Parts: sequence; structure tokens; C-alpha cells
Amino acid sequence: MVALLAVLLLAPMVALSVSPWHANGSLWYLGMLPVIIGLFAGARVGFAAALVTPALIGISLLLHDMPVVGALYMAAVAVAAGLAAVRGWHLMLSFAGPLAAFALIGDLDVRLATGTVAADSSLTSGFVTVGVVLAGGLWTASLGQFVVRAFPVKPPKTVPRHTAGYYAAALGLLVGFATYVAMSSLDADSWWMILTFFVVVQPYYVDSAGRIAARVAGPLAGALVAVLIVAVLQDMPAVITALAIVLTVAAAWANMRLPYWAFVAFLTPAVVLQTAGGSGAIVDSIVERALYTIVGAAVAAVVLTAGHVLVTGRRHRGRSRTDSAEDTDA
Repeated sequence: MVALLAVLLLAPMVALSVSPWHANGSLWYLGMLPVIIGLFAGARVGFAAALVTPALIGISLLLHDMPVVGALYMAAVAVAAGLAAVRGWHLMLSFAGPLAAFALIGDLDVRLATGTVAADSSLTSGFVTVGVVLAGGLWTASLGQFVVRAFPVKPPKTVPRHTAGYYAAALGLLVGFATYVAMSSLDADSWWMILTFFVVVQPYYVDSAGRIAARVAGPLAGALVAVLIVAVLQDMPAVITALAIVLTVAAAWANMRLPYWAFVAFLTPAVVLQTAGGSGAIVDSIVERALYTIVGAAVAAVVLTAGHVLVTGRRHRGRSRTDSAEDTDA
């Protein structure tokens, strides 16, 4: 039964990938990605992702040429993701958020009856984009909730409110500033820098520090896997699409059970295969995306370390004053 549901889950995206409407196969996948991550935390989170993701993408398309407003918007999305850690929803939002950045900064296309156009080129293209992402998400949430039950994992941990506040502030600062720079000065692939912030920055500093090195090594390994897949299967788009979905499910499971580098190594080729725009573009974009990943990891390391030193220094001074006061009273 699980196998049949898995086949049905894959069917629409595979069918789109081998049709003249293959650009919409990538949009369908964008709707699936946060849902699959969310389903491992529960069906309710999966369905929330199915609704939140197209809404975020739709807003991004409206702000495509507004760097200041776009930066403020992405900062707000990042802050919301950070605060959601109180309920354990931050993992899902940490994948919906980067897709909003992709729609805002990247080259997102949609197939219409008249041909393939930029997703932000008209109201029609925007509505179709949001509709396909929504359909992909709802389809995945409806069937995927039964498939993921075959991969039992513990739900993500919740965090205290004050920790979520620090997390939200750090993520919002990094994402907002980087979005402005990307929209003002960089090319479309710079959205990978935003993706790096969303997945590297964690509620606790020790977790973030551990992810930074893995964020560099994992994508490089994953990018090599993507190149090999394209080299071997470039004439089999349906197989590539199916592999991308399998890798995404494996990444979601690895995120709960395996070291972070394994999660990234699975997820990177899946995302590259579905967002680069064709076999030639995949190979051409690997180096640039890897560069933005390294830059993002380095910036995150500097900002998070500085913030950690500042916060721990204040706590230490606070304890010192308390101890001094107690000694005086004694």
C-alpha cells in the first residue's frame, strides 16, 4: 500500500517533467519540498506548509523589483521562522522561506498555454505559478502523510521563547541584509546564500556552529552527485525527477536521524536538479551556487560567533554583579 501511495505521489511531477509543461514540474516540486519536511513533524505541519509556501512565493513575485521592500519582507519571513521554533515549526518554515527567496531573487519560470515565461511577467503567470505550487503541496500533504509513516522519527524539539527570540533576531538580520544585497547587486543564483542562512542558523549556537562546516562540505558532495546524475541520465527527465523526489524524502528523514552533512548531501542534488533549468544549466550553475553557499556559511559564522560572544559576555557580567551583591550582603 505504501509503495502504491509513493507511486501516486510521484506521478504528477514525473508526468509534468516529460511533457511540454516541464517548467511546471519544477513548480510542483517547490510545493512538495516544505510539505515533505513538515510531514515528518506531523500531518498538520505538512498541510500548513502546503498553504504557506505558495502564499510566500506569490508575495515574492509581487516584490521582484523592490529591493528595500523585498529585504524587509524576507526579514519578516525569517523572524517568523525563528519565532515558530517555540512550536517546532521552524524546520518547515526554514524550507518555505528559501523558496520565497528563490521567487524573489531567482529565475522562476512557469509554462502557460502561450509558452514558458517568467513567473513574475504578468498576473496570469503569477496566479498559475501559485496555483501549481499549491496543487503540488496539497497533493503531497494528502498522500505523503501516509508514506512518511514508514519512516518513524521523533518530532523536532521545541525551544524556549527567549531562545526563539535570539534565533529570530539573528536569522532576520542575516536574511534581510543579504536579500537587499542580492536584489541590488548580485545575480539570480545568489538566493542560495539566503538558503544557507535558513538552514545553518539554528536556535542554539552549538548546533549552528556544527552546521557551518557541514554546510560547505555537504553541498559540494551533493553538487557532484547532481553533475553525475545529469551526465548519466540527461536524456531521461522522468528518471531525474523521480530521483529528485526520492532524494528529498531521504533528506527529510536524514534531517531527523543522521548527521547534518548527510541531510545536505541528499537535499542539494534534489534542489539543484529541480531549480537549475535543464541539464546544461545544472552543470553551469554548480560552481556559482557552491560559491554563494560558502560565502553564506562564512558570513553566518562571523555574525553568529559575534552574537554568541556578546550574549554570553552579558550573562557572565550579570552573574558577576549578582555574586558581588550577595557577597556584600553577607
